[in-house]
Amino acid sequence: MRQLSDHLYAETGYDWANVGAAVTEKGVVLLDCPVRPTDSSHWLSEVGPLSSRGIQYLIATDFHGDHTTGAAFVGDVHFIAPQYVYGEISKGANAFSKEIFTETLRDQGHVEEADQILEAPVPLPQFCFEDSLILHLSPLTFEIHRKGGHSPACTSVLVPEEGVLFSGDVVINGPSMGMRDAHLGQWIEALSWVEGLNVDTIVPGHGEICGKDVPRTLRERLTEVLEGMRRLVQEGQSKREAVEDPSFAKFFHGDASRGAYWLQQRKDTFREGLERVFEEAKKEVGN
Repeated sequence: MRQLSDHLYAETGYDWANVGAAVTEKGVVLLDCPVRPTDSSHWLSEVGPLSSRGIQYLIATDFHGDHTTGAAFVGDVHFIAPQYVYGEISKGANAFSKEIFTETLRDQGHVEEADQILEAPVPLPQFCFEDSLILHLSPLTFEIHRKGGHSPACTSVLVPEEGVLFSGDVVINGPSMGMRDAHLGQWIEALSWVEGLNVDTIVPGHGEICGKDVPRTLRERLTEVLEGMRRLVQEGQSKREAVEDPSFAKFFHGDASRGAYWLQQRKDTFREGLERVFEEAKKEVGN
């Protein structure tokens, strides 16, 4: 666990998404929670004692399973999320890709944890918003913004008093971009918004804690993908031809160490993402 400021903490070492915590006079606020039950148990034991009031709030930054599955292991807290997250969880156990994590854990031999995840229903958020919400918990302010881009629900949490942004998957620090549910035009706009904030520290959805150089680099990579797809659309290529164009291969990353299921899932969702980018580019150029 890394202490970012007087009241803020983050952990980047758990499997899948990063998590954060804030200590307020009303108790601890969680920014997402780890997927694996063992990771969640460790995280709660680390941050719960930081306040005599214990853990009181959980903010989810997306509907994807790496940001929602862990809510099942937090206990009775005030659960805050975009309305879009409420809608996706309401669809059923695998609507937000829980299977991706359970099958990967099975490949890695963690069968008991996979079963725990399957047997633990993810609770519905109690407090929802469409685009933004401000939460005042002295001495901190949580400016919660659904920016979209990576997914329609993708949300960032700004704590202005500490100069820290918990970006969710608006910012991803690493080779994998995660375009399955993405709208690149919106994502590029969201990254420009991040670059304009008065913050010194960014806790990305994935990867190490960073500064504004990371969102800038990610914005440039996404712009390259979108502009490349626009060019292929203008040349008259079909969706299949465009998605299979070798120019996009450098943007794919799959961690083979996670097992066969995970690697194939990465390949499938990368292709799905490129298909979405094709439709986005086609709409933009009017073809």
